[in-house]
Amino acid sequence: MKRWIALGLFFMIVFLSNYMFSWILQFEHCDVLFPEGYEETAKLVGKIFENVRQQVIELIGNDPGRITIILQDKGTVSNGFTNPLFHRTITLYMWPPESWISFELPLEDWYTYLIIHEFTHMVHLTYQDEFTQLVSILMGFPYLPQMNGPFGEGTTVFAESAFSKNSGRLNNPYVSDGLYYYTIQNFPSFTYKEIMPPDDFRGGQLYYNFTAGFYKYLVDTYGIEKMKRYIALTSTILPDVEIGLKYRDIFEKVFGKPFDELYTDWIRSLMKLNYSEGDLIYKAPNAKIYKLDLLGEKLGVYCVEFGPATSYIGSVNPRLVFLSKDGKEQGSKTVIALDIKYDKDKTYVLTKAENFGKYENQIWEITSNKLIAKGNISAFDVDDGYLYIAQYDAKKMKTRVSGQGLELSIEKYITYMDVDNGKLAMLTSDYEIIVYDLVTKNTVVLEDDAMKGPYVRFWGNGLLFTRVDGKYVNPYYYDLAEGKLYKLGENLLVYDFVIDKDELYYVSYIPYSVNTGTGVYKIRAQKEEVSLVRYEPVFKFQDKKYQYGSEISFRIQKMTKPLTWIPIYEYDIENDIHRGYIIFTFANIENDTFLVLTPVFDFILTDTLFDMTYSQYMSWLTMKDNYQLSASYYYPTNDYSLTGMLRLGGFALSPITDVYGYLTFSFKTKDIGLFDSVFSLFTANVPVVYLNNIGFGLLVSSYAFGMPYNVQVFGLLSNDKLEDLFDPEKIKSNFFIAGLVDIALTKSTTFEGKVALNLNQPEKASYDMSIASTLFTDNAFLFRNAIYLRNSGITLGVTNPSVETILQHGIYTHFFVEMYMQGLKLYPSVGIFAPFSELTKPVGENQEFLFYIGLNSSPHGLPLSLFSLSLQTEGY
Repeated sequence: MKRWIALGLFFMIVFLSNYMFSWILQFEHCDVLFPEGYEETAKLVGKIFENVRQQVIELIGNDPGRITIILQDKGTVSNGFTNPLFHRTITLYMWPPESWISFELPLEDWYTYLIIHEFTHMVHLTYQDEFTQLVSILMGFPYLPQMNGPFGEGTTVFAESAFSKNSGRLNNPYVSDGLYYYTIQNFPSFTYKEIMPPDDFRGGQLYYNFTAGFYKYLVDTYGIEKMKRYIALTSTILPDVEIGLKYRDIFEKVFGKPFDELYTDWIRSLMKLNYSEGDLIYKAPNAKIYKLDLLGEKLGVYCVEFGPATSYIGSVNPRLVFLSKDGKEQGSKTVIALDIKYDKDKTYVLTKAENFGKYENQIWEITSNKLIAKGNISAFDVDDGYLYIAQYDAKKMKTRVSGQGLELSIEKYITYMDVDNGKLAMLTSDYEIIVYDLVTKNTVVLEDDAMKGPYVRFWGNGLLFTRVDGKYVNPYYYDLAEGKLYKLGENLLVYDFVIDKDELYYVSYIPYSVNTGTGVYKIRAQKEEVSLVRYEPVFKFQDKKYQYGSEISFRIQKMTKPLTWIPIYEYDIENDIHRGYIIFTFANIENDTFLVLTPVFDFILTDTLFDMTYSQYMSWLTMKDNYQLSASYYYPTNDYSLTGMLRLGGFALSPITDVYGYLTFSFKTKDIGLFDSVFSLFTANVPVVYLNNIGFGLLVSSYAFGMPYNVQVFGLLSNDKLEDLFDPEKIKSNFFIAGLVDIALTKSTTFEGKVALNLNQPEKASYDMSIASTLFTDNAFLFRNAIYLRNSGITLGVTNPSVETILQHGIYTHFFVEMYMQGLKLYPSVGIFAPFSELTKPVGENQEFLFYIGLNSSPHGLPLSLFSLSLQTEGY
């Protein structure tokens, strides 16, 4: 009993020690948890939430009740997420997006529209009819039908775009209407965008922006009430008896047309759009161009390229490409950047680095590979050798701008800055442009409220920037001397642009290739005077009452409330045993620490015998950004497991090289794995060989000669007996080494090498080294979109599997196809394995090979055999 009490106290101390410096504010409909120093932010967040809450509810038609908002400082990462299953929490990170991210995620006020987005998730995903609510209570687990619905991100992106012309992805035509328009010739099906293939340059925009575009079309065409009715009817686990009898699907019941017709109607509506285009001088198929700079007689183009290799090993190819003014490549270098600046003969980049779960932005001078600044840097520039930076203080919600003889404090977030000829231009997150004269100290504010592109640059006597005009993103010039605004092009879709004399070079989509892509166009610049745009404020927030709460009592209250109470019955026919158990799950408010208690009752019921035995399973799991700890115990057999992982780093050795270290351990008894898989909803996995394991790993991610690579090395001490784990005489037999190398040789060809060995038996090392080359990128859906086939090619490899069979030290080759099915990516293959022992037989002797049909999670490696057949050649 003392051991149990001590163990419980230990876990409670660990649990509470993580939150010694947190606080809580209690508003009418939410509790706001915040770290020390962020009280003013918490007050603002609570006030915003209480003001927008009802308007968001009215968009969906469901009130989720009281929620918890958690503020977390993760450094320079912009994100938020919602957990509708456990505790109904919303987590907000406190760093607004910078540079080009702010254009692709255009939110003029970070907290307002992030709250709208995440609370829409909560309102939408918690929607249940009364029957489903009853089933959830009886079965001890929240059944949320909308979690599997088609509009998971459609509702949220629509909501973030519904209140202001200046916020939301649907109000930025470059990532909405323009994106859709340039894919019409090969428009992604609804299933395709759900799959979101990793080698498609549009990435998350498929899942977020395309879903929201279709959602908006339905709302604009049929009205918000019809959409609310659709959500209400699909918020149940009961089948609709009219579907299949009276209607083909739920869409026809609500909107009058089945889904396929509605989706086609949306695509046809996009054909009404028309964008002007210049001369296309450079094409980057299946690639995204983020920035364009004029470098004397050259153009600097920063882009990220995708290809089949992205799907095979997860690599992309970020390049800084140098072009002549007629679009011919004149060189390139590998660069990972949020922003790129040029000063004299040096090139500087702003990049993001992660260290022990927290992010910071770093400025590197890549010519000499020198780190010159780091921290909460949102924007920078270098002029005549002097560095100017904007550092955002998330606690004070202010920006400090510093440089040569410069020290400014601005109560806004700076997304981009440019310094030239004694002047500093700053673009803020709410699209205000501030120009500061470094000599006279005078300030000019360009009071134009329209959504703007990612950059602002000095040119001539003024500034260049892009501005959203309805369905278009056009280039503009503001003359500081005249105080006038000029439009430089009409009906365009511009991401970035530069001007050389009277030629305007700009970045936009290209209407070619399977997935389209981006390119550089050239047109002659126009000059039409236009007016500034001013909008009335959308929200006028009223103050809301709040009170301070006891965080410890709040956390204990949440931790002691069961989140699941899942009853399960099993019958062992062989032993005539009836087993019943209930999985009770408890969690902290952040939902990253779980306690599972599962009482187990076994009954023997016969005409002459009644017997009951009681056993108890318990487990604890903590999952943080840089460590994971799991412990489980089963009474009365005293089976146990203790597993952990600590991630060290990352450490940025250069803008393109990151290093991570890993420490792992696992100590367990023989049968605990079975109990963990049956009596708990959560498991933790680390590398193991025997019952007791301690390991260390190293991961290096970088680029060599422009080719991305990952190298992993892992060493493990393992033994079934804990006392023998560090026995000097058994170190060699206890020590195992594994290594993995991934290299993208081209955008469509990859190399992977694996090796594993025990120091005591190096001659029995297992290895597999292979090259996978793409032959075809054709794609097709089969069986009514149940299966999607994409890339196909040939793999050639050499291997010595760990299992001693005919498959020893040989060469193999197979044809593979990339297949997506039920959320899984698999690689079916057909090929031949030839042992070296057979290939080296004297001429004329019989040879034996293996024909196989296999399945793998990668095109690399000898697959799991589904069917094999021995093939023999006759000698002579």
